Amino acid sequence: MPDELLDVYDEQGRHLGVKPRAAVHRDGDWHRAFHLWVVSAEGVLLQRRAPTKAAWPGRLDATAAGHLVAGEDVGDGLREAEEELGIAYALAALVPLGAHRVDDAIGGGGRNREVQHVFAVRDDRSLDAYTQLDAAEVSGLVLVGHDAFAALVSDRAARVPATGWDGRSTAAVRIAAAELVPSPYLPAIAAALLRAATAPPP
Repeated sequence: MPDELLDVYDEQGRHLGVKPRAAVHRDGDWHRAFHLWVVSAEGVLLQRRAPTKAAWPGRLDATAAGHLVAGEDVGDGLREAEEELGIAYALAALVPLGAHRVDDAIGGGGRNREVQHVFAVRDDRSLDAYTQLDAAEVSGLVLVGHDAFAALVSDRAARVPATGWDGRSTAAVRIAAAELVPSPYLPAIAAALLRAATAPPP
């Protein structure tokens, strides 16, 4: 499969052109990503990344996330939810949680400079209703209560109870803050995720 093409930007957000994803990470170019957090009154839904993923295999991440490829608008990132979870959400249902910059080293001497466009969406379906997970991307889902999520993102030593779903059955699990894919915006969104989960429908 050919490497996907990404739009690249300078520090001020000016578009510089298009490059293959591998070259973007090799050269440390700024690019854009989409993060979606699915929430309900029960808590926050995390994805467990597939063990075959090149970046952060097996770690817990936003419910659906991925790069915006060349030519895509931010709203086009919703395709990630459909590809990874098998769920199509409406753009109008999203709650914007800001654009957050990440600048960190990655394996092989590269650098990930990413503007992450972050959204929440409320979805009250049960955990075992997610039956169309893409196993190449996601090995399972974990539902963690709002208070427990707030503890995870504020205390690096935290371990909290949660419910895991592997596409076949649910099980009580305990997860650790160290299992989260690191992202500097996480402590800032816990309260916003709770508001998105409990606000009355428009």
